[in-house]
Amino acid sequence: MSPRPGQQPMLLDWHDGRHFTGGGRCVLCGRPTFLQSHSGEDVHKVCAERWNARNPGEARFVSDPPRARSKPGA
Repeated sequence: MSPRPGQQPMLLDWHDGRHFTGGGRCVLCGRPTFLQSHSGEDVHKVCAERWNARNPGEARFVSDPPRARSKPGA
């Protein structure tokens, strides 16, 4: 599944370790994956990014909240 011509996938930031708890098949391409979305769907990150590019305005796959930056000297 690739984006439509002229559409660049928005990269997802999945830095939280909870995304690495899968072990099933990607809901989009059917191949094995170890990643999960926020809603618990087994999905490759690149498949999720391509799905988002093909379905603008949908909120099925989202990024993690930004990491809190540590303050200098803290």
